[in-house]
Amino acid sequence: MSSVIESVDLTLYGCPMHYIKAREIVGRMEQDQAILLVINNGDAVDDVIKSLRQDGQVCEVESALSLTTTVKVIKRI
Repeated sequence: MSSVIESVDLTLYGCPMHYIKAREIVGRMEQDQAILLVINNGDAVDDVIKSLRQDGQVCEVESALSLTTTVKVIKRI
């Protein structure tokens, strides 16, 4: 079971900084820890999920609001 360690707002960042910031945060996490990332809707959500999955992490959409989406990321490697 993965416990969420924090929620991070990435809505202030544009492409590709939202992914770079997410990767830095995940890099500091322990294996099997989870984090919530708040990302602006649109391509940014798809880009972050796709890139983090390619890095070997587990990503799933937790919630989607009118302007933002919250993505849960579990560090696997």
